[in-house]
Amino acid sequence: MNETVNRLIEIFRKMKDELESVGWYPVDAESTRWWGGAETPDEVVITAMLVQQTRWDVVHEVLNRLRRLSLNKLEVIANTDPNYLAEVIKGVNYRFTKAQRLVKFAKNVTMIGGLGKLRLRGDVRDFLLNQEGVGRETADSIMLFALNIPTMPISQYTKRVFSRLLGLKLGDNYDMWKEFLEGLLPRDLYTYKLIHASIITIGKKYCLPTDPLCNKCPLRDVCLYARGRG
Repeated sequence: MNETVNRLIEIFRKMKDELESVGWYPVDAESTRWWGGAETPDEVVITAMLVQQTRWDVVHEVLNRLRRLSLNKLEVIANTDPNYLAEVIKGVNYRFTKAQRLVKFAKNVTMIGGLGKLRLRGDVRDFLLNQEGVGRETADSIMLFALNIPTMPISQYTKRVFSRLLGLKLGDNYDMWKEFLEGLLPRDLYTYKLIHASIITIGKKYCLPTDPLCNKCPLRDVCLYARGRG
C-alpha cells in the first residue's frame, strides 16, 4: 500500500497544469493560493461557504466583486447588512441564506480574535461545525486551506476515486473515509493539499460517475478499476 501511495504522490506532483485548469494552484505548503488563488485565509473561508452548490467560476466573479468593495475580510463582513451582502454576491445559489450565515460566521470569528486565534484553539473543528452552514467537508477544507492544519476533507470525488483506485468498499460514511485516508497518507500539509486538489481534479475530469475516462486518466496504471476494464 505504501508503494501505491508514493506512486500517487509522484503522479500528482506532475499534474500542476491540470490542477490549475480547475482552480487549484500548487505553491508552497502554507500559501492560501492553493484554494482557487485566494489571497488570504479570510478569502478561503468566504469562498468555501459560497461555493456550496455553486460553480467555481461564479464564485470567482463574486470574490473579485467583494475585493473591489473591500468585503473580502471577515472583520468587515461582520459589520455588513446581510441584505446588502446578498446583493453583492448575486449569482451565488441561495445567496440570501449564505449572506446571513456568512455575516454570523464573521461575527463569531471576529469575537474570538480572528482566524489566527481560531487556529490555536484545541476545539477548532468543533467551533467550525457549530457555525450555521458549515458541514464536515467545509470545516475540513477551511482547516486545511485557510488554517494550514493537516486534515483531509472528504468529498464525493474522494469516495469515488479512492473506491475505484484501491478497490475499497467503505460506503458513504464521512468519518470512516477520513479515518482510513488519514491513517494511510503521510501527515504532511503539502501532501494533504496536493492529494485533495488532485483527487477533485481527477474526479471532475476523468473519474466520472458513469462512463469514466480511464484511458485518459493519469492514474490508469495504478488504478484497480481501470486495469480491470482492460
